[in-house]
Amino acid sequence: MKRILMVLILAMTLSVFTGCGGKKEVDTEKNDQTALTEETNEENQDGKEVSKTYFDEKIKVTEETVTFVDSRGEKITIKKNPNRVIGLYASYLDLWYEAGGEIVGRLKSSSNIPKAFENAEEVGTMTQPNVEKILEMEPDLVILRQDMKGQGELIPLFENNNIPFIAISYDNFREYSYAMRLFTAITDREDLYQEKVIKIKDKIDSILKEIPEEKEPSVLLMFATAKGVSVKLENSFVGDMLKDLGAKNIAYDAKLTDEEMQIFSMEKVLERDPDFILVQTMGDIEKIKDRLIKDVEENPAWGSLRAVKEGRYIILPKNLYLYKPNAKYAQAYEGLAKILYPEVFK
Repeated sequence: MKRILMVLILAMTLSVFTGCGGKKEVDTEKNDQTALTEETNEENQDGKEVSKTYFDEKIKVTEETVTFVDSRGEKITIKKNPNRVIGLYASYLDLWYEAGGEIVGRLKSSSNIPKAFENAEEVGTMTQPNVEKILEMEPDLVILRQDMKGQGELIPLFENNNIPFIAISYDNFREYSYAMRLFTAITDREDLYQEKVIKIKDKIDSILKEIPEEKEPSVLLMFATAKGVSVKLENSFVGDMLKDLGAKNIAYDAKLTDEEMQIFSMEKVLERDPDFILVQTMGDIEKIKDRLIKDVEENPAWGSLRAVKEGRYIILPKNLYLYKPNAKYAQAYEGLAKILYPEVFK
């Protein structure tokens, strides 16, 4: 697995910015984080050794500007050190803060807001940004997620008003690394990239090196809310980490579409009888447990699954596995590693 990991990483990197009974809750907050980027070292003009990554070839940095390809496949040039930044996606605010950035405006959100950004002007909600207010604030940079409802539609407006913007998407650690490389270049704080991302990479790499190559634990990854239960695939951020850790997602079926594979099927779960059943949750945990009982656990066959009988039916902690863990990626990897390989990660 490890031999082919770097090939997979590089291939994925190239596409980063183109267009109740038997279950237990675990606390992995005290654990450690990942990078998965190809790294070399060379000397700068002062003779000091600096870390270089594959991303340096994809992001061009000059004294005043940063040029990159966004999620639409468009080449974009942004001036360094903008001072009137508006963030339209909560997870990106965390990254922008980690990169040493500041903001003047953000969307209304009940979570994932760095304390330093709490007093920033609110400019609408996730799906309904207040366009008039955004324009009135005269931002010199807007950070958004192009594939998010209500945000991609704003791009023509920004283009027509000559408002610089960054339209990106990221769904795993590799893409997090790319986003941080981009953001720290724009804030002119590349030291923070070295301090945060490269150190995280080293921690994750050390975790991956300890994984037993002869094992391939099977996993059912579920996503539960008070309204229903679905299945998550390898292309989700938790699914991607599980794949890196050598686990096999039992939901995969080459004959089905992604949408079909995400539909919970008790028949298929019983047939494939996974080693582990992991549950991501969103919303009120007590209501979610009620939903799991109603939709899953009340089925008499559920208790016959090995994962349920042997205590490997686990609700994952929200702090690491609901929203992207960002600076806590190593903790997230280690938390999963401890679940999958308790004999190795104690």
